[in-house]
Amino acid sequence: MNREIWRVVLISLFSVIFGFSLGAPFEILVAGLVIYSLWTFRVISQLFSWIDKGMRGFPPDTDGVWGEISDTLNRQRRRHRRTQERMRRTINRITRLTGALEEGIVVLRSDLTIDWWNSSAAGLLALRSSDRGSAVTNLIRGPEFVSYISQKEFDGSLKLSSINPSDPILQVSASFFGADEIVLVVTDITHITNLEQLRKEFVGNVSHELRTPLTVMRGYLETLKDMPGNSPMVDKAFTQMSDQVVRMEALADDLILISRLESDNQMPVFEDLNLYELLKSIIAEAELLSEGKHSLSLKCEEGCVINADKKDMRSVLGNIVFNAVRHNPEGADIAIKVTRYKRYINVSVKDSGKGIDPLDIPRLTERFYRGDSSRNSDTGGTGLGLAIVKHALTRCDGRLIINSRLGQGAEFVCRFPLAPRS
Repeated sequence: MNREIWRVVLISLFSVIFGFSLGAPFEILVAGLVIYSLWTFRVISQLFSWIDKGMRGFPPDTDGVWGEISDTLNRQRRRHRRTQERMRRTINRITRLTGALEEGIVVLRSDLTIDWWNSSAAGLLALRSSDRGSAVTNLIRGPEFVSYISQKEFDGSLKLSSINPSDPILQVSASFFGADEIVLVVTDITHITNLEQLRKEFVGNVSHELRTPLTVMRGYLETLKDMPGNSPMVDKAFTQMSDQVVRMEALADDLILISRLESDNQMPVFEDLNLYELLKSIIAEAELLSEGKHSLSLKCEEGCVINADKKDMRSVLGNIVFNAVRHNPEGADIAIKVTRYKRYINVSVKDSGKGIDPLDIPRLTERFYRGDSSRNSDTGGTGLGLAIVKHALTRCDGRLIINSRLGQGAEFVCRFPLAPRS
């Protein structure tokens, strides 16, 4: 800038001096400034022409303020190109990374049109280049998916099953990012689903096959136990063996029940069910199991009716009440209370026993999980009761709430919706 100012000053002085020698200083000064302006406009024109061409090649060769501007722009261009190259390498790396993933990734705009996807998503969803800009609901038309992707907040994932057995079974999870855009993660769970189905069939088949030999063993043990002349030690051995056979039969029955509950082929049959009568029947069985060692009470309206599957309801409530009897010491109070709300019914089973460690509560519905010394095999349970409760509640859209602390008893609340699922 200083050079440009000195240039103007020198041109003005030269024009004035030269003008005085010719007797026309003002006219020569004006002519000099016009010539300087024309030169400046020429330099500016060359600079803008270079900018319009994308600043390719070298900038115009000039000095002064315009030379400094062109050099500054040239340096900015080089920095911009280095930044572009870094971004290009980063984008290529991310593209290779997403291409190597087994999970499909699909990016949706805020209007649910498809913006981008990786190679795995193209294979899993049969996407083509022409699908860019199309609504995802036009490609995946299932009503469950349409309802899932239209949510304001995404919770959990969705399993997409195909009518054609040869098609893969997909699991889709979605989340928001950026300016209300959505990213879909698509996973092929066919192998896992097949293994899970194989496990269910194996457990069910083995449980069925065990029932016949166990029944035979129990019959022979009872016969041998009643034979005269047995020593006390032999009688004790036969008694213990009979008890274990009975326990194994109960375990097989519970495994069969879980297999039935897990089966997608057997849907629950909803019907109007008198909850009071069902609970009275369960309490009568629990009193036989308790042998007078516990105090059981029921608080429920006699005309309380719920729309549910009878077998599932008996499994849920029976297992919870029987667990309260098995896992609590003699003298414990067990109170069953039914409370009706606007949209759901709570069935509470509360005891005054030893309670449960809060750290064990999240795992209580796992198969064969036993939290503390009071929940062991000596209580006569199979370790599957709460697992059965969990599956049966899931089938009727119910949920299990467990409240307990050590030394303060436990409360198991089963929450059932008043309207059955469609």
